[in-house]
Amino acid sequence: MEYFKSFSQQDIVELIKSTKKTLYLSLPAIHDEVDTAITYLSYMTSCDDEEAKIHLIVDFDAKTFRQGYGDYQSVENLWKGGFDIRTLQDNRISFIISDEVGYYLFTESRSMIPADKATINAIRIDPVSQVRLKTYFFSAGNQKTFEDELTNAIIEESILLSQAKTLVDQNIAPVQEISEDEIKIVSKDLLDNPPLKPDFQRIVDFYANKFQYLRLKFEGSNIQHRKIELPAKALPIADAALKERLETKLNLFDKKDYEEVFTPLHVLKSKIEAIRENFLTKVKSREESLLNKLQKQSFEKELDSLQSDIAAIQNQLLSGIAKLINQTKINLLKELTEFLKENPKTLFPEHPHLWETDLGYIQSSAESKALEIIYRIKWPEAHFLISEFKLEAQYSDITFEDLKNKQFIEELKACGLIDSEDESQLAEFGKGIETR
Repeated sequence: MEYFKSFSQQDIVELIKSTKKTLYLSLPAIHDEVDTAITYLSYMTSCDDEEAKIHLIVDFDAKTFRQGYGDYQSVENLWKGGFDIRTLQDNRISFIISDEVGYYLFTESRSMIPADKATINAIRIDPVSQVRLKTYFFSAGNQKTFEDELTNAIIEESILLSQAKTLVDQNIAPVQEISEDEIKIVSKDLLDNPPLKPDFQRIVDFYANKFQYLRLKFEGSNIQHRKIELPAKALPIADAALKERLETKLNLFDKKDYEEVFTPLHVLKSKIEAIRENFLTKVKSREESLLNKLQKQSFEKELDSLQSDIAAIQNQLLSGIAKLINQTKINLLKELTEFLKENPKTLFPEHPHLWETDLGYIQSSAESKALEIIYRIKWPEAHFLISEFKLEAQYSDITFEDLKNKQFIEELKACGLIDSEDESQLAEFGKGIETR
């Protein structure tokens, strides 16, 4: 076994699951991963001839949970499951002993250190100390068994001590001097992001668990207002009258035609607005809206339903949009042809007289030139337009900067997301941040 070790939450889980006979675990509190691992161990060993004996100690206090050392539900689950779980007030001596393997655990609050962060946070427990820990913390166990274990542990430890020089040489920490550059980097980092007191962090976490920011965006939904552009120099002359005459024709869709085709899209937009009204609260000080986390599950259920609606509406719109685009081509072709017929000089700028009496030739030339202009326009395709539909919910969390903003707090109170007690607490919080 390594003497010094990095134990993530997952490493603890794996050690628990590997237990064959006995597990002794002392922690300030227990997170759900550990709860699940203990339940798994109990179930798996119950299938064997002898079920593993599991002994647990926590500091069962609301303050411990608020400080981020575990969660209440996990401890309650183990208590209801009939496990041997006991409490020792203000205990911060953490360790795990799985069969003959034991480690002191220098646990951190989950509010401060993520569960999966690799830190040097465990020291192997020698056999003698294992017995002493079991005796002190779990004295309800078999005293005779502990005495026998102690005898064997002393013998084992004496053998290890005979190899002391080798053990010392093998365990040297990669300690380094602090450089001037590191002093500057850390100093600047703390200046830019000052540390929060644990109570401040707890308050931030508390309100971040009550509500969060949400930006709900429906992109690509305004296609009925799309316009087309005539390519540069597509028209034979830069005629202001023609451009004004064509202005209504430069819309990709004619208003009088698209209302019926786009009805399903209008219905979907109405549903999105209804979700905004039902679940989201707008505050003036932020671009995003606020979502009450108690309603988050219901909100996401409605959002999933809308995502399904989008796929169905895309299928409904495809043929109708394609027909509208083709109709716009026809209308523009007709308008261009009529203009060119009425202004034949634009067709024959270098031969101003040969065509004057030949109306049929003017007609065919106008149609040909109009077609040429139509073909030079980059017409969007219906399937491309509807593929741009995208409904996105972008979440972000409340920060301590938000919670010390007086205007923001007043807005939270005004829209009913916090009450008077919350407002008073946050006012004190803001003062504390400012005077640090």
